[in-house]
Amino acid sequence: MNSASVVVPAREETERLERTLDSLAGQVFDGELEVVVVASGSATLAAAREHPVTDRVLVDERENGPATARNQGVEAATGELLLFTDADTVVPPAWVRRHRRHYATPSVVGVGGPLRPITDAIRHRLLFRLLSDWWYRLSWPVGFVQQPGCNCSVRRSAFEAVGGFDESLPFLEDTDLSLRLCEEGTVVYDRTCPVATSARRQREEGYISLFLAYFRGYLEYAIPGRSPTRAHFR
Repeated sequence: MNSASVVVPAREETERLERTLDSLAGQVFDGELEVVVVASGSATLAAAREHPVTDRVLVDERENGPATARNQGVEAATGELLLFTDADTVVPPAWVRRHRRHYATPSVVGVGGPLRPITDAIRHRLLFRLLSDWWYRLSWPVGFVQQPGCNCSVRRSAFEAVGGFDESLPFLEDTDLSLRLCEEGTVVYDRTCPVATSARRQREEGYISLFLAYFRGYLEYAIPGRSPTRAHFR
């Protein structure tokens, strides 16, 4: 698998997007790497177009959330391996290479990794370790697979087989995709491949509020008739 495409949704993320693109420009990868940005906002679009690492810039005219933007990016992408990150995230230099190594196993259709906060505050570091690493280590072995949208990759053939991200979901679209991918093969959790992402939502909304929102989302997602993958929650 020598060609890879990174899709980055960016909604009014000018300064943060530049930092993300800088990290993608530093990738150590021996194959063909393509960067596709799906953006809204004139300043964000300009930042995406001006950055030398960007290969394609698409206007997110629908502004219907990350699922729609990511699907739009995949339609324009050409890589056999599809990687996804966000415009407030910084990926390490070996990020693409570390994801790709898992696809040497034909049964692997997806890969996810942990999140770290960009800030050095101890509180955020500890809570991210608990909620964005240890939670995954516990939930994946029992079948509750959750590739985080800012640190995941998918084999293109599997992505197309499951129909991509579900654009009707306001959030948990990455969890939904992960669970549907399990019907196509193995989804791997690589705890050695973290990315650094913004903790602004955690600061603004609080960890307890976010936890309760996601807990309610998981319950609603599992209700019969609401989710195509609700069987995973039985």
